[in-house]
Amino acid sequence: MGKPLKIVIGVVALLVVVTGASLYWGQHKKAQLRGDIAALVSEASARLRAAFSMEADQDAANSPEGAARLEQYSARFDQQVEMLHAMDAQRDPALAAAAEDFLTTARQLTMYQARMHRTRIAVAADAAALAEHIRTVSHRERGWIGEALQKKEVLEKKYFDYRLASDAFSDLARTYIVNRRKLAPLVGSAALVDEALAIDARDRAREAAKQTAALVEQAKQLSPGR
Repeated sequence: MGKPLKIVIGVVALLVVVTGASLYWGQHKKAQLRGDIAALVSEASARLRAAFSMEADQDAANSPEGAARLEQYSARFDQQVEMLHAMDAQRDPALAAAAEDFLTTARQLTMYQARMHRTRIAVAADAAALAEHIRTVSHRERGWIGEALQKKEVLEKKYFDYRLASDAFSDLARTYIVNRRKLAPLVGSAALVDEALAIDARDRAREAAKQTAALVEQAKQLSPGR
């Protein structure tokens, strides 16, 4: 075998080794990316499961502490989105995009859920305050009507904010289901919150919205100008 041929064979062998190593490294990094994303999704799902379950827990749903916990969840989801952005997403763009949609929806969902809870608590307190004011016997006191109208205005503003948050939560629960169906084939259904829990949370929130609307209407019926 001549020297030039040996050189060619050596170069080819080297290229084969380098190519094989590169392919191996690429597959290794892709598997690592998938593992890291799966860990983010799994952690997020645990928090989202707790958030959805809160709609069935009246004590939590009607407490400032419950709303604060939801805000903490939302902040963590925001951190996880940033963590995802720091990863080498180009190695599996479909998975990265589906995970980002999932985490972004979770962040917005819990943000509006917290706002829904806080404003619902405020609406209940304002409705009770208006009803109590209307029931006072000192109707002839100076400024009574003006104060009643002011309380009614505050109630209507809080209720408007509540409706916006409640509607957003309902829409985002539906968006979660869409995003879940995109992500499930990539990470496995077991890693994600069941659709049934999201649907139950949405339905419970809608029922709470009906009850809150009735409470507000009842308080307004008592107020001056009706």
